[in-house]
Amino acid sequence: MDIPQLDAKVLIVDDEPGIRSGVRRVLTGCGAQVEQASNGAEALERLTAEEDFDVAIIDLLMPALDGMGVLTHLADNESTVVPLVITAHATIETAIEAMRLGAYDYLPKPFVPMELIVRVERALRWRRLRQQADRLLLEVSGDKTRLKTIVDCLADAVIVVNVENQVVLSNPAACEILGLPEPPQEPCPLDIVSGTPALLELIRKAAQAEGPACSASARLEIADRIYLARVVPIIPSGDGLLGTATVLRDVTDLTRLEQAKSQFMSLVAHELKSPLAAVQGFLKVILGGQELPPEKETALLQRCSERMEGMAQLVRDLLDLSRADAAPARRIEPLAVEDLLQELVEANDPLAERYQVTVETHLEPHLPPLYADRDDMLRLFGNLLSNALKYNRPGGRVSLTACRRGESLALEVQDTGLGIPPEALSRLGEEFYRVNAPDRRGIVGTGLGLSLVKRTLAAYGGNLCIESTPGEGSRFTVEIPWEPPSPE
Repeated sequence: MDIPQLDAKVLIVDDEPGIRSGVRRVLTGCGAQVEQASNGAEALERLTAEEDFDVAIIDLLMPALDGMGVLTHLADNESTVVPLVITAHATIETAIEAMRLGAYDYLPKPFVPMELIVRVERALRWRRLRQQADRLLLEVSGDKTRLKTIVDCLADAVIVVNVENQVVLSNPAACEILGLPEPPQEPCPLDIVSGTPALLELIRKAAQAEGPACSASARLEIADRIYLARVVPIIPSGDGLLGTATVLRDVTDLTRLEQAKSQFMSLVAHELKSPLAAVQGFLKVILGGQELPPEKETALLQRCSERMEGMAQLVRDLLDLSRADAAPARRIEPLAVEDLLQELVEANDPLAERYQVTVETHLEPHLPPLYADRDDMLRLFGNLLSNALKYNRPGGRVSLTACRRGESLALEVQDTGLGIPPEALSRLGEEFYRVNAPDRRGIVGTGLGLSLVKRTLAAYGGNLCIESTPGEGSRFTVEIPWEPPSPE
């Protein structure tokens, strides 16, 4: 039989010099490094001072401190040394007690050299296996900790259920949905999901799957929020079902956005359909060869022109909305308020003449420049002025007043027009919303102007105040900082 080589450091603890020297001679012959101690107390000193012993061969009956005391010390201090007990007084009781205290093996005296060598070799092999297991356990523990950290940081809710219908992993996002204070530290019954029966049914359905591709998904409404839930069975290759993994993604905002987009497209189609149908009807009359008085033909063409202008304005407003949503790069420059308002008034002179409205301007002297994008301001103030003109009365007035108000420019647009019903004030600024009243049905508009005003003001940190008395007129007050807020 080949004698194995022992690459190890061994401590022999025995009060008999002959045993110590015999063990030393046998083990050094196999390549081991052997140190000696004559009693338990000396052994503890050696073991405490030197941390690199692999095996300790310990006699049970010794003066000062017996072998059981040494084993107890090693166990209490979680030593990595592998204890191997030798004794001339072997009994079942002492063997059981020694094993309970962590002894790897129990060798009665007398013993032959080969028996000692084999026991030490096994002890070394067991020590290596234990070290490897400890390393793997540490790695697994680290992987588990990293996995939990990653899962806890996810915005999506994660719930993992085992085959015994126990929740074994969940994250804070899942606890928020399920109404739990914190993720359970131990496996807990699936009943914690009972408050969301649709989710519970989805998990149970996936648990009955016969393959990893048999996942279940659905949109669930939980506590006024909408979630996209997907449950996947955990079936490793060649193995049976281990459980299910559930991910819930909050799609409330996305769903509402989809609904708003669909509604928006329907409104655009409606806003284009009505004027197109009117223009088509007018043109059929004109092209039908029917003799019409010149004044009636002119009136039809005028109405066609107004409808076409309304559609053109709708397209312009839609493009402006698109630019606002895209957060365009603005060209911020100092703008003289007086020049800006004069340009607005001149640009709207034709509209004022059409509706027979007088425009007055009142400016506080020495106003500082307004730092903004010129196109943004022309569009913002232009929408307010054109509304004041269109919803006015023949012979009415529009007053533009600009003044300082704290760190902002305050611009008031006041008219003597139709006014706004109180119930409609809260809806002004909604896309395509227009007051439905007989006295304003002939006024061309898109219902997008005030929406653009509010979006532009939001970009500059400004605000809008609307006051109105039906039948007497309205006042729109814009406050916009002299300098825009810094981009985040």
